[in-house]
Formats: sequence, structure tokens, C-alpha cells
Amino acid sequence: MRKLFFSGLALFIVCFALGCITWFGFEKQNNKLNVIDKTYNDVEVKHLDIDTRSSNVTIAKGNKFAIHYKGQQKVDIGKDKQSLKLKETSNRVDNYGLNYNPFRQIKAEMKITIPNEKLKELKVSSKARNIKLQNIKADKVDFDMNEKTGSRVYVQNSEVEKLLYRGLKSPIHISDSEIVNANIKTKEASIYAENTLIKNSVLLAQSGHIQLDRMDIDSAFKASSQNGDIIMSYNKKPENTLLKLNPDDGVEKVNNKSFDNDRVGEGDHVLEFYTVHGDIYIK
Repeated sequence: MRKLFFSGLALFIVCFALGCITWFGFEKQNNKLNVIDKTYNDVEVKHLDIDTRSSNVTIAKGNKFAIHYKGQQKVDIGKDKQSLKLKETSNRVDNYGLNYNPFRQIKAEMKITIPNEKLKELKVSSKARNIKLQNIKADKVDFDMNEKTGSRVYVQNSEVEKLLYRGLKSPIHISDSEIVNANIKTKEASIYAENTLIKNSVLLAQSGHIQLDRMDIDSAFKASSQNGDIIMSYNKKPENTLLKLNPDDGVEKVNNKSFDNDRVGEGDHVLEFYTVHGDIYIK
């Protein structure tokens, strides 16, 4: 009886191992890597439209306009005159629930490099991953992050003349940049900026903080949070700013000795902040 038990157990282990090998082999065939390295040498691209499902996307300054992708999705690339559109598509449906297959663990990465010429328009939407904009000059940038996945957007060392941002649960982080004419709205996410100039802009957070650290002293914009604080500090002593602070169910605290009755200098740079359930701090 004992011998029969161990024989059955050994047969089960062998069959299970063979089944796993067969399954992993089948999955490997169906989850092959898609690698794209495409360079546009003599093509001037002024309009770039990116729609991703599962890739971390980096858009950065480079010597040539190039697209690099490594992942398991199909990427459609369409070119029309000065416009280029990239769309990550997938015909696969994940019916497995918990994922134990090592061939399905690859994180897709997409990187687009752009020469020093200024883009006229950049549109980016993502359903799952993070977006990075690095060392880019653009007339207009449009981010559509209206999925519930909580992906993040980073704008770093860039100059944008018009920025439109819509984030459901996706916070935006802006650092070492110059942003003019921005319209940034988040529903369940915070807005962050650091060492940045923001002018002629509106920042709206329905449920989240607006954290602005070491900001340029020439910054002038409006900001509002329904459920969260607005906190701002400067990168050096302000010289020409007027504060209009309006907390509804909260307090305002100006812990910056440069201000006298919420003003310094002529007050040409106006900061107009509103909170419904939150405090306002100026440091």
C-alpha cells in the first residue's frame, strides 16, 4: 500500500511538472517580446500623439527623433507629414487572475527622443503606467490620465507654453521647469511642483494637496483645493508679489518675513489661492 502511494505521488509530480513546462512553453510563445528601434533621420516631427496601455513612457531630448520600445504589446506607428502617432494595442485578455508565469512579468518600456527643436504639440494618454517628460520644449502639452490606476506624470527640466492636464487618480510632479498657461485638474490626486516657474495658470485639486516647494519668485497663478492644503515656499526672497489667500474651512499662515500684509514690493505677481476644507501655508 505504501509502495503504491509513493508510486502515485511520483506519477503526479512528473505529470504536474510536464504540465507546467508545457503551459510555460505555450505562454512563452504567446508572450514574445516586441522590440522596436526606429529612427527618423530627416523627418521633422512637430505633432506627437502617444496612447499607451501598459508602458512606462519617457519623452526626452536626444540627438535624433527615435522610438525605442520593449514589451509584449503591439505598437502601431502612423506618420502623416509633421505628425506622428504611437498607439500601444493588445488583443490578449488576461483570464488567469493571479499571475505566476515568469513570461508575463515583463514591464514594458517606451522611450521617445526628440531633437532640440520645439514641438508644437504633444498629446499623451496612459491607462496604467508612468509618464516622464525630460528636457523638452513644447508649445502645447496635453496629458489625459483619466484611468483609475494611479499612474504618475513627471515633467522635468522642460519649457511648456501651454499645459493641459486631466488626472483622475494620477498626481503630477513638475520640477526645474517653466510652465505658462497651464490648466491642471486632478480629482483624487495631488499636484506637486519644485523649483519651477508657473505663470498665468490654474491648478485645481478636488481631493488632494497642492505642494509647491522652492518656487520661482516670479510665479503668478491661481490654485484651489476642495479637500486638501496648499503649501508654497520660495527658492529665494520674493520681491514683487501679492497674496490673495482664501481658506473657507481652514486657516492661512504666512511664515515668510518678506511679506507685509500679504504684499512685497509692487505686488505685480499675484498668487490667488482657495481651499474649502484645507489650510494655506506660505513659507
